[in-house]
Amino acid sequence: MLLCWLGVAAMAQVLVGQHARYQPARPIYRAQDLFLDLLGEGRTLVARVLWFKADLYHEQQDAAGVDAFQQKEVIPLLRMVTYLDPTFADAYDVIAYDLQEGYGQTRAAVDLVDEGLLYNPRSYALNFRRALLAEKQLDPIRSYIFARRAFSSPDQDANQFLTLKVLRRATLRMRDARSGLEVVELMKGMGLPDPDPELTEIWRRELQGKGVKIGSPPPG
Repeated sequence: MLLCWLGVAAMAQVLVGQHARYQPARPIYRAQDLFLDLLGEGRTLVARVLWFKADLYHEQQDAAGVDAFQQKEVIPLLRMVTYLDPTFADAYDVIAYDLQEGYGQTRAAVDLVDEGLLYNPRSYALNFRRALLAEKQLDPIRSYIFARRAFSSPDQDANQFLTLKVLRRATLRMRDARSGLEVVELMKGMGLPDPDPELTEIWRRELQGKGVKIGSPPPG
């Protein structure tokens, strides 16, 4: 009995160690996190005030003849907006545009938009921006995926015409018949003409030669 008891005790020690090993890491709690918690629901109001301040500063600098990408105080203000209110998709979008177009920091812009999409997965602005960034990175597959999400976004400011242009460029670079035909059908659904009927027919014959029924959903 004593040996059994010692064996159980030894096994318990092993299991305790394994249990601790697989526990999720405790989040790092920073001083700024405590400050944000103290703001409570007021965080959203503060975010709106900072957004207004950044917009006002931008207008003042424009009036003074300062180039948009030299207005370096704007990005920190907008970044604080995203910390205070992660659902503020427009702030993420503006920062990403400045990072990529003004400073050539495409990777940083991608990371920022990806962060914004965690909180705003159906945002038209962020999905469209992500599609454009993927295009800059010569990644037509991701460009197509995010542009397709942007096209399906419920946002009222969604510009499906611009999104279709990105989708069309992505399918041409991918040389994928299925997605190419899908975009053609989307264009027709919006009353737009087929930009290349000859290519569309080639795509149709290609899929038929593979035994794929036209209009069938993609596998998976």
